Amino acid sequence: PEAIPACLQPGEGLFSLQVQVNAEGSGFCYNTEGAAVVDLCDEILDMGLMTVSDVPQVEASIVPQLFRTVVHKRTLACPDKHNKWIKGRRADLRGALQKAIPCLADFLALFNAYEGLLAMNPEEIVAGKVEAEATLDEIKQCIREHSQKEREVLQAVPESKIVGFFEVTCTEIKKTLAGKHQKTVELLFNMLQGRFRDGCQEICDNFSGIYAVLRKAPKDIEGITEMKEYIATVPSEVAKNAADIKRCLDAFTYLEEAGIKMTGDDNFQRWRVFGSPKDTYDLVAKTEDALVEAEKSFLEAQADEQQEFDENLADLGAIISTFARYDDLQKVDEIYENVESVNDRLKEAAVKAKLFNSRELLFGGEVTDYSSVQTLTKEWEPFSQLWVTAHDWIHSSANWNGGPFEKIDSKQCENWTMASTKTLFKAVRALEKRDDAAKILDIAKDIKGQVDEFAPRVPIIVGLRNHGMRERHWQQVTDLVGAEVNPQMEEFTLDKFLELGMLQHASQIADIGDRSGKELGIENQLRAMQAAWDKVAFDCSEPYRTTGTYILKGADEVLALLDEQIVMTQAMQFSPFNKPFKDDIDEWNDKLVYVSECLDQWLKVQRAWMYLQPIFDSPDIMKQLPTEGKKFQSVDKKWRGAMTKCNKEGHALTRCTEEGLLQMWQVANNDLDIVQKGLDDYLETKRGAFARFYFLSNDELLEILSQTKDPLRVQPFLSKVFEAMKMLTFTDQLVATQMHSKEGEIIDFVSPVVTSGKNVEVWMTEVEEQMLASVRNVVKVGVESYVETERTEWVQQHPGQVVINSSQVHWTAEVEDAISRADCAGYHAKLKEQLLGLVRLVRGNITKLQRMSIGALVVIDVHAMDTVEKMGQDNITDLMSFEWISQLRYYWEMDDRNTENLDVRMVQTPFPYGYEYLGNSFRLVITPLTDMCYMTLMGAQSLNLGGAPAGP
Repeated sequence: PEAIPACLQPGEGLFSLQVQVNAEGSGFCYNTEGAAVVDLCDEILDMGLMTVSDVPQVEASIVPQLFRTVVHKRTLACPDKHNKWIKGRRADLRGALQKAIPCLADFLALFNAYEGLLAMNPEEIVAGKVEAEATLDEIKQCIREHSQKEREVLQAVPESKIVGFFEVTCTEIKKTLAGKHQKTVELLFNMLQGRFRDGCQEICDNFSGIYAVLRKAPKDIEGITEMKEYIATVPSEVAKNAADIKRCLDAFTYLEEAGIKMTGDDNFQRWRVFGSPKDTYDLVAKTEDALVEAEKSFLEAQADEQQEFDENLADLGAIISTFARYDDLQKVDEIYENVESVNDRLKEAAVKAKLFNSRELLFGGEVTDYSSVQTLTKEWEPFSQLWVTAHDWIHSSANWNGGPFEKIDSKQCENWTMASTKTLFKAVRALEKRDDAAKILDIAKDIKGQVDEFAPRVPIIVGLRNHGMRERHWQQVTDLVGAEVNPQMEEFTLDKFLELGMLQHASQIADIGDRSGKELGIENQLRAMQAAWDKVAFDCSEPYRTTGTYILKGADEVLALLDEQIVMTQAMQFSPFNKPFKDDIDEWNDKLVYVSECLDQWLKVQRAWMYLQPIFDSPDIMKQLPTEGKKFQSVDKKWRGAMTKCNKEGHALTRCTEEGLLQMWQVANNDLDIVQKGLDDYLETKRGAFARFYFLSNDELLEILSQTKDPLRVQPFLSKVFEAMKMLTFTDQLVATQMHSKEGEIIDFVSPVVTSGKNVEVWMTEVEEQMLASVRNVVKVGVESYVETERTEWVQQHPGQVVINSSQVHWTAEVEDAISRADCAGYHAKLKEQLLGLVRLVRGNITKLQRMSIGALVVIDVHAMDTVEKMGQDNITDLMSFEWISQLRYYWEMDDRNTENLDVRMVQTPFPYGYEYLGNSFRLVITPLTDMCYMTLMGAQSLNLGGAPAGP
């Protein structure tokens, strides 16, 4: 080891190590730990000693005749590993090697700066750029940054380094770290290539769409106009793609300059995108030339069409002017076909006239007057109205009068008759103005007369074809006409009805039909309401908590349906058409009302049962309220029985109409009201015994009373009973020894409170007494120890409430002494020094509770110091001056019971301190308004009044 140099030159390391990424991938390590190398050297030394210990003596091999034959092998003498010199050399070797191990750790620590790089994910970086839609400049900047960082890594990390006896190789880790930046740059270039290709494709697709529209040959003049309008939008469409074209070309230029290999298709797309605007404008020019030629041909074609159209109008005019010669009613079908043909031609002519005029406007020419089409239409209208109506009447009247009555469509018959009456009236008036239509006029008057004669029969058809007609209605018709009338009669036709003299009773028959329809509506409504209950059921599938029984679920749906149907049923009861179903309606209404009352009582029992069940499930409550407990158990038994039935069969209507159920729930509700009243009286008794129970809700108080044997159940509610008390400390024997504030402050009770064998209100009263006694005790200790201890030490030794009250007691005494000596200015300096002491204390190492106490005391001290400063400036020397007596003053002195107690005074109002535990809370800054509140409240207390200050 003495021959081993302390530091070798590069390339001369005894051992070779390699820096690599650790197994977790979050840091660096060596491929072999330095300690393992030391152990390996130990092993090599042991192997060397073992090897040389087995070297045979050469003499026996060279001159064997000089040596006798022996049974054991002769070897050269060699020291073993337990040799003192060997042990010393081994220790020297290990020491020298171990000195180099910390250097290895220091060298490895140099790579900690690259842990962030090791965790870097190039894919996530590129994905972030894609998601953020980074611009080309941002991507170029990112590439430059990562390329620079890659060069910095390659420059900073050596290929190898000699560290003591070790040659540390960094080649692979160097490649790994630099590769992170290299991979990021590679992915960014790939992203740019992909963005370039996608952008080019999108631009080419956009221009391809433009090319497709421009190459589409217009089929008519409207198409030419649309093409012209589209050509006008092409420049704006090209402009929309200009920014995308620039981005693609800039990206290609950057990739090319960066030496990225681009494919032949990429180059083709580049020049294709570059030339797309020019190609578009070239195609626009060609399209505009083609439109000029097309417009000429379309104009010539329209002239031919208009000439043909004029001839068609002339032909129509001739037909219409001579149509009065068609006056044979026997040929009504043939004439009807001609009329329909003329109607179709007139409609087509009106469409073509509008089309020609619109095209003429598009061509920019003079608009042709085609008002003759409207003239012909008006002239033709009476002929069309007459012959269409006559055709329909001749074919329909036979079916209506002599055909099967049950096949008549009453609605269609009624609508046609009303419309035809008006149409024929117009036709007759128009034909009366023509000199050549005498025979046609006679036909029109004849048809009109037949329709007018048929019109009084329509109410009979409408009435008797009503879907609500039942046997009772047919009987009413029979009684009216004096002959049997029903759908089963031998000749069930309108003609037969007229023979029976039904026409003179048309209005009564119409009323019967109308009434039947109204009655049918009521009947259907009643059946629909009854059917609506088929699928309405209560959900009692899952037990309620751990009670072993069920509660009603789905009652809201039942209540909504009940409310809706009760309103509908009551409306039906007042309907004048309810007579045939009056008994059914009344029965259904009674059932709904019964169900509603039963469900209301049921839900009322459920609400009370759910509230009382966990209460009377407690043995303690059952023991304290035996009478109420028995009543509740009786109701509980009924409840469980009813809910078991409901679980087996939950149909809402069946369950709610069960005989005697309503009476059972009414009795149960009366019993539960008695139970509830008894429970309220019981709680009122407990509150009377311990008034602070009024701060608790019924549920919270019952939670306590149901576990009277376990005082720990009171703990969650302590903060509601005692404002600042969070919990009590209980011994194993359930003896309360301490109280804890919400902030974690602890105060020992003067006398422990024994809870075993006592009602909760009893031992809670004792807790209240101990709270007052304990607070008084710690205040007494605080007041007495104030003068014996350094103030900065004293504030750390006492509870926060004690610190404020006791310091105020001494402040009051010291101020009065300063006033008597007329030295308020001197005392102000002392107060200022005390305040600075607290400030220095806050800056030190103190507990959270101490910091809160001191913070509250600082607020009080600042106000006290300001008060003394003000009195000093006012030269106050009289203890009865208003400036002093108007302050809130604290005195520790004998009271009328000859006991030392804390007394608070302000102006002329003395008030004994209440000793309510307030914990260790912060204090708001005291302002003149705060002083006014103190003074007002103290005055109110002296008059046995109260007060509730509020505000910011």
